[in-house]
Amino acid sequence: MESLNFKLLEQCSKCGACYHICPSCLNLEGYDPRAVIKDVLAGQHEKWLSHKSIWQCLECHHCLEICFQHYGFENTMAAMRTLAAKKGMTPPQVKRGWDMFIKTGKLGEPVAPARKKLNLPEAAKSGAEDFKKMVKIYREAKTNPNF
Repeated sequence: MESLNFKLLEQCSKCGACYHICPSCLNLEGYDPRAVIKDVLAGQHEKWLSHKSIWQCLECHHCLEICFQHYGFENTMAAMRTLAAKKGMTPPQVKRGWDMFIKTGKLGEPVAPARKKLNLPEAAKSGAEDFKKMVKIYREAKTNPNF
């Protein structure tokens, strides 16, 4: 939550212009980031950490583009997802995606027959081995202050 600018968030809560152009607000019943922002400002963000709403922001940046502050409620949703992830409160599909990314360096594998049917070239090598090396170096650096 320390990454949020509460002064800008206060202004955000009073405006709401982006609510009417947000694809999630327009298409997902019950999705209203204004409720999350209201509770964040009131110091009651904890109840949202296990709620699906914080994961429904598409990070499409529509809110940032229309915002006169260039802040948008996307910032709040990202901060809430980060906090939830740090507390191990991610939805199962997010955990599966992360596990696949760590294992393969991709969020999914391309389907070769479909690519061939569409006359697409063979998919590029995943880079998983390079990614695993980077993760190993990062973990070593994190545990070794003299690294």
